[in-house]
Amino acid sequence: MSILSHVRITLLSFALLLHLLGGEGLRKLLRGWRRRKPVVRTLAIADGERHMVADLYAVQHVQPRAGLLVTHGVLDTGKDDPRLVALANELASCGFAVLVPELEGLKSLRLEMAESEDITAAFRFMLSREEVDETRSGLLGISFAAGPTLKAAADPSIRDRVKFVVSFGGYYDTVNIIRYLTTGRDEYRGHRHVEPPEIYARYVFVKNLLVHVTVEEDRRVLSGLLDDMQREANAGVTRWDGEAPVIPPERLTEDGRAVYDLIRNQDPARVQGLVEATEPGVRHYLEGLSLPPVVPQVTARVLIGHGDTDPLIPSTESLRLADALPDPSRVYVAVLKVVSHVDARLSVQSIREFLTATLPSCCRFYGLIFRILKQQLDL
Repeated sequence: MSILSHVRITLLSFALLLHLLGGEGLRKLLRGWRRRKPVVRTLAIADGERHMVADLYAVQHVQPRAGLLVTHGVLDTGKDDPRLVALANELASCGFAVLVPELEGLKSLRLEMAESEDITAAFRFMLSREEVDETRSGLLGISFAAGPTLKAAADPSIRDRVKFVVSFGGYYDTVNIIRYLTTGRDEYRGHRHVEPPEIYARYVFVKNLLVHVTVEEDRRVLSGLLDDMQREANAGVTRWDGEAPVIPPERLTEDGRAVYDLIRNQDPARVQGLVEATEPGVRHYLEGLSLPPVVPQVTARVLIGHGDTDPLIPSTESLRLADALPDPSRVYVAVLKVVSHVDARLSVQSIREFLTATLPSCCRFYGLIFRILKQQLDL
């Protein structure tokens, strides 16, 4: 890396950190200083029977640059989510050609590992573009989409062409996700994540779980849990308080009761056993979402970021993911106190807090951003 390239990446990383942490006024000022503004084009991707639309963000009239495919999380706004649009613009201004595909499953609030096939197809498409240097390109998965993104990175058809993968607010094993969403607690390597989970996350989890319940009457009865969460959300409640409606045992079959017990459980130690007690279709679904079989096949450099107080996916999951990757020298993980789930926030209550918590977290965040932007260079 030349000295000039290093200085450029250093300055761009600092500017992007300020953009992510600052208010709208600072963001407007930073945008005003930007000399090269990205152009956005909506493109059609056809890959066999797969058809997608995607937005390509790129500064025009420059030589081929590193490509970055960004996958959105479980959002009904999909690729057009304002936060994602802003991020894609900033990454393109920093030198990437950024492709953001519309993932219909995630946009429809479906949690499916099959999304990895769309991500793989979109990555191949991105590498075929004249704007993209295929030797310096990678993937960035946000929230749940980090799982399918990592699976795509392990796909033999593109594995050797993926230079790096970024997982932000992602996960490792669904049993741990269930533990957190049902009990509000998880622990790994002495790091405790204790936060009331968001009702939205529980709603999406239960909604997807019920699809795999075999008995129709069980699904109908258990859907009352969804109705209750929806009422609370409509009333302005954002965090789950640990209570769930009581369903009399006689209204459910044995398999239906097993799913209900899993959803309503409050004891972290019981989660594994309760998962194993569910019917085969439910277990198979949950196992299919987990990453332990996938992660050892990832050969790219992996950069991981996670909010310390994430109310959707516990930060302990990113620590597990980092430990499971085959080459520790090619992994960087940052647990950040200045990030919640995927939204950065800068709130300081005292000088002591700033010096002991906020500033070190900002430094780790900068380190993550610097490593992402550095992937554009020939290393």
